[in-house]
Amino acid sequence: MISTNHPTVYKPTEWETVACPFCGSDKFSIYERYGSELQFTYVLCKNCKLVYQSPRPKYDQDFIDAAYASYYQFTDSLDLNSNPDVPESSVNMFRKELDHLLKYDKMRTAVLDIGSGMGTFLVAAKPHYREAVGLDVSAQMAAFVQRQLGLKIFLEQFEDFKYDKKFSLIHMSHVIEHIPNPKAWLQKARKMLEPGGILVINVPNKFSISFRMQHLFYKMKLKKQFSDAWADPSRTPDHLFEPTVPSMLQFLKENNYKVLDYFSYSRKDPVSKGSVLSKLTNRMLHIGSNLSFITTPN
Repeated sequence: MISTNHPTVYKPTEWETVACPFCGSDKFSIYERYGSELQFTYVLCKNCKLVYQSPRPKYDQDFIDAAYASYYQFTDSLDLNSNPDVPESSVNMFRKELDHLLKYDKMRTAVLDIGSGMGTFLVAAKPHYREAVGLDVSAQMAAFVQRQLGLKIFLEQFEDFKYDKKFSLIHMSHVIEHIPNPKAWLQKARKMLEPGGILVINVPNKFSISFRMQHLFYKMKLKKQFSDAWADPSRTPDHLFEPTVPSMLQFLKENNYKVLDYFSYSRKDPVSKGSVLSKLTNRMLHIGSNLSFITTPN
């Protein structure tokens, strides 16, 4: 039998035009168009070099439900009575990251992981901290992690989150590109950190060598858009912006954060010290697919 199922087409209920989420400038150039009908637009901020969506689907509950639909479907299928192994490859990756972060976090009192997912970062962090807690958007995932791993997961937006203690480390891995108010998150993190505490922000790198090659093929009209994955009409443009090294450095400076270390990285080498080639490409040229910024409030 031939299936008649078709992907649900995502159509925003409303659009909004925004200034640069990092620096507030309204000066930009069109960077690229994408989507099944090229209906979404990335622009390049002329001031700080952030790539961001504008116009973009209005950030409302309709957009949030569409953006997280696949995550909710995955978490709703979790069996709370099952005992699956925590992905060891992910835990090992975060252990390598923690080994590096612990050089900067000397207090090691409490750690907060925002967007904790299956709890793999917290599993790696728990032996080093008196308290390890996470934030997530899925009640099912939170219940799963709490039952299987004994970790406390809160179901709150970070801007609304309250805790009776301050943290010596706050970890945000691939989450801020999904939110419309990154400045508010940095201000919130400042209030929740111990004096001298560490904020880690991991983000995709829009100026990585792979993204630049995709963009070049797009500009040369060799590809309709930078990624064929966007031919899927159900896909939601959940990255409200795509960070770059210059935009992140300016953003952190303007929000009074001191950068202690930064580099691009891959999952196989999360601190970019595995080889001479890795150090060259990720710590000098910053052309890896992801970026990590280890910071502390001034």
